[in-house]
Amino acid sequence: MPATEKKYPDWVQEQRTRGTTVKKKGDTYYLYKRTSRRVPGKKYPQPVDTYIGIITPEGVIKSGKKKISLGGIEVKEYGFSRAVWQLCPEGWKKPLGDDWEDVLSIIVWKWSPETYLTKERKLKPEQDFHYQFKAQAASLSRRMYKEHGAGLQELQVLKSIYLLYIGKEVVVSKTSPEQEQLLEKTGVDLSLC
Repeated sequence: MPATEKKYPDWVQEQRTRGTTVKKKGDTYYLYKRTSRRVPGKKYPQPVDTYIGIITPEGVIKSGKKKISLGGIEVKEYGFSRAVWQLCPEGWKKPLGDDWEDVLSIIVWKWSPETYLTKERKLKPEQDFHYQFKAQAASLSRRMYKEHGAGLQELQVLKSIYLLYIGKEVVVSKTSPEQEQLLEKTGVDLSLC
């Protein structure tokens, strides 16, 4: 390795290989991977250092931080869909019999195409049913408003509450004060089962 302007102890110099750099803070030596990138308006590439770990006489103690790939995250709408599902009145379900879940899933999907329901359950085609979905949605919204003070229109503010699927983990995104107020008013629980 080429000599640096700074003279480090031999045990530090041994860890310094091509493409790395050492930084000293106090009595501690840190090893970084050194790359560079072009920055508009700058004449030369700018250095980019990525932390590797602490250098000790016994070797490098690598960082214990785990990195996750953001490419594996899937995001689905959750707040609106979950609220509609929880607030769906029994009086609306009863006339639909065994079809109520499928009909409700289609209505939710029509109002929120990115619903988490498309990941959790298989949606049947609308053509498999003899219902008028606009009329069913209007009836559902009226009944929900009458029972809970919020219909489909009012619940749309919850569409920006998402489920994040990160590998095997599932996380609910943050809620705003306005959303919290509506959730409290309607009694909707967004916790995962």
